Amino acid sequence: MPNETGIRSALPPQVENRKATWFELFFDLVFVVSVAQLSGAYAHHYDLAGAAVFTGAFLAMWWCWLGHTFHATRFDRELPYQRMLGFLQISAVALVGYGATAPFSDRAWAFGGGLAAFKLLLAVAYQSERGWSGAAGLIRVYSGLYAAQAGLWALGIVLPGPARFVVWGVALLLDLASPWLVARQTTTVPPHPTHLPERFGLFTIILLGEGMASVVHALDHGDPLHLSAVIAACLGAGLSFLLWMAYFQHVRGHGERRIEDAVTGRRMRLWAYGHVPLYLGVASLAAGTVALATPGALSSLTIGLYIGGLSLAGAGLVLLGRVRPPASDACPAPGVGSLTE
Repeated sequence: MPNETGIRSALPPQVENRKATWFELFFDLVFVVSVAQLSGAYAHHYDLAGAAVFTGAFLAMWWCWLGHTFHATRFDRELPYQRMLGFLQISAVALVGYGATAPFSDRAWAFGGGLAAFKLLLAVAYQSERGWSGAAGLIRVYSGLYAAQAGLWALGIVLPGPARFVVWGVALLLDLASPWLVARQTTTVPPHPTHLPERFGLFTIILLGEGMASVVHALDHGDPLHLSAVIAACLGAGLSFLLWMAYFQHVRGHGERRIEDAVTGRRMRLWAYGHVPLYLGVASLAAGTVALATPGALSSLTIGLYIGGLSLAGAGLVLLGRVRPPASDACPAPGVGSLTE
């Protein structure tokens, strides 16, 4: 963006009081539709194999949301080319959602193809911002990373089962390692200190809303209404309420995240990683609420899976609590934002 002298800044400016855009809210809702597809499939295959498929697919999908969000918080200025890329990414997410019901078998072509397209679009999005000279290192790392992942996801489509899992596993490991691959650039090109936590908070709300949707699905699981459905629905609703209070009122997961040095950068990465088990646990609890609504569904395995989901959510909250911001910075007053120049 040119300044008053007509010379472009080395880094994109961070806007005070920046809020999530209407496009970002649209993107979130389309993305969560895909998560709901995956959660629904898990509810109908609520066993160890289903849990493994759900975990791998959810992590691969959520890291797409993460990649889009970190790019947008640094570079999005609501320009036409950025919106066009965003609409193409939404189309890729829709394809992923179609494949999410059988991501590693019958619909692997749709799941892997959608992820490959999304990663390629992320690489293009970063290359489109290469005019910001101060962000050259970050852009170079992310562009190369996403291009490599696009190739891996595309390659996995045509490979037989075992080889496909290996190739897609490598792609997922690159996702898990990506925050550390760009750690050196994080202090140079920091994400927005208030916009990024707001995005995570909004996604948390949407996942908790999916948990409440599972309450309705549980009650609607059979006609007439039966006791197992009522118990599952009450449990699901109660846990959704408790998780909301824990995230927003106790650990303040949506609090400001200002990066000023290596220490605050490391805390931000731990904060982001803390959302991995939290989101995985919340989404799996939604599937469990529906699964346990079926009469006779209770068993040591299904109870263990449900407790496992709750434990994941709890572990995420514990990690977020360890890196939570000071109380004075957690919830800025309306009209007060943060500016990092």
